[in-house]
Amino acid sequence: MADKQGTLYGLGVGPGDPELITLKALKILQAVPVVFAAGSTKNDYSLALNVVERHLPPGTEIQKLGFPMSDDQAVLQAAWRDNARQVLAVLASGRDAAFVTIGDPLTYSTYAYLLRTLKEMAPQTLVQTVPGVTAYHAAAARLNLPLVESKQSLLVVSGVSDPAEIPRLAACGDTVVIMKTYRNFDRILDALEELPGRRRTYSVSQCGLPGERIQEDASSLRGQKMPYLSLVIVKDSPED
Repeated sequence: MADKQGTLYGLGVGPGDPELITLKALKILQAVPVVFAAGSTKNDYSLALNVVERHLPPGTEIQKLGFPMSDDQAVLQAAWRDNARQVLAVLASGRDAAFVTIGDPLTYSTYAYLLRTLKEMAPQTLVQTVPGVTAYHAAAARLNLPLVESKQSLLVVSGVSDPAEIPRLAACGDTVVIMKTYRNFDRILDALEELPGRRRTYSVSQCGLPGERIQEDASSLRGQKMPYLSLVIVKDSPED
């Protein structure tokens, strides 16, 4: 074991457009000898790695961490601990490393699971987290759509949870962002129809990536299979 422990940098690399990486994240990527990238255990693809590869200097060591798409807590916790051990082995050798993740590392990110597990297994681990541009901020920018103004509030919810909860939750925010709408898209649209008042619903998929699709009336997409990277923004509609 090295005398000096390495530092793990959790880097949000934006929603997919390589130009939306922050200067701080870019500087770290070009300095660390090891980059960790998360992906499904079913394949070797990593969108975050695809975003940053062009920015990595020659010789950068890339290690992929498998995160299973499962609801079995025993399976998930075993994977998180295996990934944490892989990271800790690199840090114990004295090398710094970066974990790259799409969007912001502390917003619906696999990094959060890794961070929590590292704190449990090795509380002394040196970790620095660098925020990134979220998909919903990038989507609002593509729409030229202000999310909130003045005394308004913003609510961000997961589209993977029960859509029936959306009307109750939406009462807490003037603008609602629903992330990960790919799984329950039509049921989410059904729930949005129950909201009081007039609402505009915007759908953005693959934001900043090839195949990006922006629709200012999300209901027109009913019945279609939505990409994994899909979200909906719901805003009060001003009176004509």
